[in-house]
Amino acid sequence: MNIFVVEDERWALAELETLLARYEPEHGIYAFDNGDDALAAAADLRPSLVLTDINMPGIDGLELIEQLTKLDSAVKCMILSVHDEFEYARQGMQFGVGDYLLKPVKKEVLYQAVDKALHQLEQEHRRRDAWVNGSLAQMLLAEDDSVPDAELGREWNERLYAVVLLSLEKAPQIKGWKAAAVDFDAWFRRLAQPPYPDSLIQCVDLDCRQRVLLVPMAAAAQTAALQPVLLELFEQLRQLPVPAHMAIALKEESVPLRQVYTGLKESLEEHAVFGAATCLPFGAKPQEAELLSAWDKVRIMEVHCKKGELLKGQETLGHIVDEMRLKRVTKRQLRLFIQDVLFSLKYHLLSSGGDKISLNDLQEDVRCLNDFTGYGELFDWLKEKLFRLYCVRPEPQDLNPKGLVPVLLQHIHAHYQNPISLQQFAAEHHVSLGYLSRMFKSQTGTTFSDYIAGYRIRKAQELLAGGIERLQEVSRLVGYEDTKHFSALFKKFVGVSPMTYARKRPTTK
Repeated sequence: MNIFVVEDERWALAELETLLARYEPEHGIYAFDNGDDALAAAADLRPSLVLTDINMPGIDGLELIEQLTKLDSAVKCMILSVHDEFEYARQGMQFGVGDYLLKPVKKEVLYQAVDKALHQLEQEHRRRDAWVNGSLAQMLLAEDDSVPDAELGREWNERLYAVVLLSLEKAPQIKGWKAAAVDFDAWFRRLAQPPYPDSLIQCVDLDCRQRVLLVPMAAAAQTAALQPVLLELFEQLRQLPVPAHMAIALKEESVPLRQVYTGLKESLEEHAVFGAATCLPFGAKPQEAELLSAWDKVRIMEVHCKKGELLKGQETLGHIVDEMRLKRVTKRQLRLFIQDVLFSLKYHLLSSGGDKISLNDLQEDVRCLNDFTGYGELFDWLKEKLFRLYCVRPEPQDLNPKGLVPVLLQHIHAHYQNPISLQQFAAEHHVSLGYLSRMFKSQTGTTFSDYIAGYRIRKAQELLAGGIERLQEVSRLVGYEDTKHFSALFKKFVGVSPMTYARKRPTTK
C-alpha cells in the first residue's frame, strides 16, 4: 500500500519518515511538506493511508482529507495535531478520519495506530477483492449477461483488456491453481501495462482449475510487449506435473467481457492438446494434425488381432499412441479419431460375422477420455478394448492352442472377481500348463498372474474413482479376500496405497 505523510515542519516530517521506514519495502512511504503536493501526487500514486497535519500552507489537512476521500472513498486518514487543534480534528471525522494522534507523537502510539489502520485496510481489501472476483465470475458464467453492479459492469465491458484463460487438467498431483507452485503476484507485476499498476489486474477463479486474468491496457499495441511475458509464464506452467492450458485474447472497448471469455473457452476446448500443455497466443489459428499414417497402422493392428497375434497388435497400438503424442493431437481430434477407429473395427467384425457385435454397439462412448491424464491411461484403455473385441469364444471344433489365449482373456474379463486357475483352464482344454503359459506370454507380453493382477487393479482404480471408499469392499469386488495382499498389489502397480489414490484422485460424477 501507499502511505502518505504530510507535515509542514521539516524536522517533524524527517522524524516520521524515519519511524515509518519499518514498513518498507512491503509498503511505499511518501513524504510531503504541504497538502497541494500530496493531492497532486495522489492522482498517480493513489494512497491507502494518509497521516496529515492540520495547519499547513496552501490547503490545510482537513481540505486535503476531503479531496482525497472524493478521489477514493476507501482511503484511511489519520490526523497529526497539537492539543488546541482538537476541535478542528473532530471536523475530520465526517470525512472518515480513523484516528487522532497528538503531537509530539510517541513511537509506540504511532506504530499501534498505523498497524491497526493497515490491518483494517487489508481486511477491507480482501473483502472488496472477494466481492469483485465473485461479481466478475458471475458475469462471466451467467447465461443471461447479468451484472451484480451496473457501474462496475460498464467499466469491465468498456475497458480495453488482455484476457487470459488458464485451465488446469484434473489430476491427483495438483488440486487446483491455488495449490500450483506459481507466484502469480510476481507475474502480475511483470504483466502490468502502463499507466495501470499491477493492483488493477483482476484474477478470477471460476472454479479450482479455471482462472481468468484481466490485464488492463491503454492501447491495443501493448499486446506486443505483453505477449512475450505471457509466453514466459506459459513456459513456467509447462513445468507443472499436470498439463496446463493458456488462451489469450484482446478485449476491445465496448465488447462484452463475457463474449470474449466464451470465445476463449470454446477455442481452448477445440484446440487443447491431449496430455500436454497448450498455448493459444493472440490471434492463434492452430491446425489439426494429419493422421493418414496412423490409419495405416490401425489396419496393421487389425490384421494382427484377427489372426490372434495380440502381442503384435498391442505393439502396433503402442506405435499409434506414440504418433498421437508426437503430433500433439488435440483432445477433440483424439476423441473423433478413437471413436472412428473403434467404429471401424467393430463394423469389420460385424461384417465378418462377429456374434459379439451388434448394430447398437457400433458407436463407442468415449467421454471417459476427458478424465484421462495422459497417454499411459489411454493406451491401457485401448488395449483392454482391443482384447475385449477380439477375445471372442470360437466354436469347439475351431479350438486350437493359439486360439485359446483370446478365450482365456475373455474368461478373465468376465470372471475376474472370482478365483481363476490357469492349470484348470489348461486341463479343461487339453493342453499342457507350460505350453499355455508360454503361449499366453508370447501373445500378451506378460505372464498370466501379472495380467490378471493388473486387470483387477485397474478395476479397483475405477471403483475408487467412482466413490467406493471402503477398502474391504473394493478388495472383495475385484477378487481379493485378503485386504493386505490387495493393498500390497495395488501399491506395486499404481505406486501408492488404495486410500492415498482415493484421496488424490478426482472422483467421477
